[in-house]
Amino acid sequence: MNILSKILLGSSLAVGLAMPAAAVTVHVEVRGSVDYNVIRGGLTGIPSGAPVVMGFDVDSNAYVDGPTFPTRGYKIDLASFAMDFGGVLLSLDNPQPYADAYFVLRNDDPAVDGFFISQGNVEVPFPLTLHIPGLAPEHDLDFWRTFDTDTTLQSLDILDAVGNYGFENMSSYLWTIGRFGNPGAEVAYESISITAVPEPSTLALFGVGTLVVMRRLRRS
Repeated sequence: MNILSKILLGSSLAVGLAMPAAAVTVHVEVRGSVDYNVIRGGLTGIPSGAPVVMGFDVDSNAYVDGPTFPTRGYKIDLASFAMDFGGVLLSLDNPQPYADAYFVLRNDDPAVDGFFISQGNVEVPFPLTLHIPGLAPEHDLDFWRTFDTDTTLQSLDILDAVGNYGFENMSSYLWTIGRFGNPGAEVAYESISITAVPEPSTLALFGVGTLVVMRRLRRS
């Protein structure tokens, strides 16, 4: 092993030792298409079949466990939330008006697994709040996806749930925008993906360390 290899190996080990196990940013992305839409304002005229993508980040260590049922809600980073509804970008109200927004995992709850979003409650879905461009009233955003088995998710740890989920073991889903429980738009669910985002600080630290080593070697 030459000098450069030894230095780079030592740098990588030092980075690893300097970064203990910590929170991981997890990105959630849900895809579908408009089933129907009668909402006015900025969503006027968006037709059935138009693509819809909803995405947001959560922190793997920022969660609340359900006090009664096997559920765990991960606090949604509101600034990271974006939903492309047929070409119109929608954001959640920030802050949410009533309570924190959560992405919730269900594990054997009871005898089924699943995901849902909720404001405040991590055991029962309560809609998140957003505003439609061009319309003054707040609107409700609901989403859930339930599996018909209790073996899809292995735990309530979101890192164990990393993966892609289509229609396998489908029990039910709901994805709507509306008011007072009356949907004005419904989205046909297609898939949900959960991805652990690489820690940029670790990669940056290693890159800086390598650059310093290379400069020193050139001068010697």
